[in-house]
Amino acid sequence: MPTTQASLNDIRQLEKMHQQRIPSAFMDENSHMNVQYYVHVAEQGLSEFLRRVGMGEFYAVADKFGNFALEQHIRYYAEILTGDQVSVHVRLIDVSPKRCYMMGFLINDTREQLAATVEVVMMNIDMVRRRGAPFPDEAKVALDSLHAQHCGLGWEAPVCGVMRA
Repeated sequence: MPTTQASLNDIRQLEKMHQQRIPSAFMDENSHMNVQYYVHVAEQGLSEFLRRVGMGEFYAVADKFGNFALEQHIRYYAEILTGDQVSVHVRLIDVSPKRCYMMGFLINDTREQLAATVEVVMMNIDMVRRRGAPFPDEAKVALDSLHAQHCGLGWEAPVCGVMRA
């Protein structure tokens, strides 16, 4: 596991997949964003990432495939408060024939802080059989291309060290 945290400049080399202002409805009794909304906000960015590689809503309808999360790991670095502007940047960590391992970086743009990372291993699913299936050729090519691009960034993703695609 890397011992250093990626800088905001490093993370911002990744395309921004989602951005939003945090409403008061996302707060918990400690007056900061509730855990469930870290996952919700990260999911918005991860879903957009999958859509951009051809595996979004229309993918499921047209090809009868879907994506199931198999494992998640969340690491919190800083609070997110009501009114903060946050963005999600996604890095593809690994790809196998049926799975991909992604990391969503939640940046608190208001406070210029990395607020959290959400690592997810997801599997491509044949929705008719409800079983894992290889990625369709076009999606696999897009994932492999992005994976190669992300491997060449020059900085290590601060992964938990126990997840694999």
